[in-house]
Amino acid sequence: MATWITMTPRLEQGLNIVTQIDNSKFRLLINRICQTLHSGTATKIFSDEEEEKLLVSLDLNKDDLIILLEAITTIYKQAACNIIKPQSMEIILKGIFKTDDEKIQIFLNAWIAYGKGIIDNFRQQSIFPVQVKDIDWSLNIQAASSAIKKDVRPITLLQLNLTGEQQSKLTVEFDKKELIDLYQNLEKIQSQLDVLK
Repeated sequence: MATWITMTPRLEQGLNIVTQIDNSKFRLLINRICQTLHSGTATKIFSDEEEEKLLVSLDLNKDDLIILLEAITTIYKQAACNIIKPQSMEIILKGIFKTDDEKIQIFLNAWIAYGKGIIDNFRQQSIFPVQVKDIDWSLNIQAASSAIKKDVRPITLLQLNLTGEQQSKLTVEFDKKELIDLYQNLEKIQSQLDVLK
């Protein structure tokens, strides 16, 4: 049977840690993770201070906590990427996750409550870490040189303002032919996007 999640040794280790956690604490942990994935505002689910409190509350060491959080978020992210229905999630979790039914039910209840929002949030995100935010341009014309008196060469400079973890700028230089090729390729892309509407 094809599955929407791949069982890796790290995921298996994370699920083994899940079995050690009290169900009431696990429910709160799952809900917090799902709320964060649903909102999509934070890149990190818990602050350093909150992680320290979790270490004490869940009686885990730092490495185990990291593995636990990765395992839980992996399950929900994979479920969102594959748009998994709760029934499918239950079948797979029962197959790969050797624990009591209450833990599986906690996973499912959170997915039922937050799944649509998590999926919608992932649809809004780009798979590319760097995106073009803005474009600045300038046209430079070299009218003549000492070697060639009547040579007029227009050069276009495009400066792409990029967003990502670090904002940066990329400057690209085009002559007339390269600029026409770029324009024609953008026209092709636009016509393909128009067909999809």
